[in-house]
Amino acid sequence: MLRRLCVFACLYLLLGASFAFADTITLRPRIEASGAAVTMGDVFDGAPPEIAARAIAPAPGAGQVGSLSIPVLAAAASAAGLEWTPPAGLNSVPVVRPGGMRATLPATAGGRAMADAAVRRGEQVTLVYQVPGVALSIRARALEDAAIGQNVRLLNITSNRTIDATVTGPGAARADTP
Repeated sequence: MLRRLCVFACLYLLLGASFAFADTITLRPRIEASGAAVTMGDVFDGAPPEIAARAIAPAPGAGQVGSLSIPVLAAAASAAGLEWTPPAGLNSVPVVRPGGMRATLPATAGGRAMADAAVRRGEQVTLVYQVPGVALSIRARALEDAAIGQNVRLLNITSNRTIDATVTGPGAARADTP
């Protein structure tokens, strides 16, 4: 009797523990949709294989960039039983769907290619400045290469002033607040 109770308790703990703790996932630094839908595996690192193939939203057209809102991602993670805390201050994430031929990346000043650059020197960038209740966007030109999450210097095309910003996606940046 005691042996059965011990076996039952061990099974309960083993099986119960797997349901009690959700898998922890992280947001990928670059989100690329490879098919017609953006999947959990496209968005999150650490998604279990049985969940990674789940569709979240339609993918942008080939060669296009779209976005997914943070509430949509949080709901998808929660519905899948995954533990994810959205980054503070982030409202949406860019989603890229590659299309056509791949470009050869030019070397940077250090003699190495920056393969994960979302903004390239000389490229026009949509710069967003957002405070509660107001969002302004302008066109700026990148003065250097930068990847998502990195700081970048931009030139306001209208005023010719230099602006420090953070890259949020391909051809997009957010003005740093003072």
